[in-house]
Amino acid sequence: VAHECILDLRPLKDTSGVSAEDVAKRLIDYGFHAPTLSFPVAGTLMVEPTESESRAELDRFIDAMIQIRHEIADVEAG
Repeated sequence: VAHECILDLRPLKDTSGVSAEDVAKRLIDYGFHAPTLSFPVAGTLMVEPTESESRAELDRFIDAMIQIRHEIADVEAG
């Protein structure tokens, strides 16, 4: 069973100009450690939640990602 998730953000770069690096920096603003960038594929984030993370912390991460996606949608809308 894999323990990481690769998020392909290249389509967002095409539609909004927002890069994987931008999303990683925004996660830092939300208090998270920056995820692995562009490995193993350029333009992606590798998220590796561990079994030591609480459900509340995982939910907080998901909420941050949802909020970041809303921010990107605002950029896409102009």
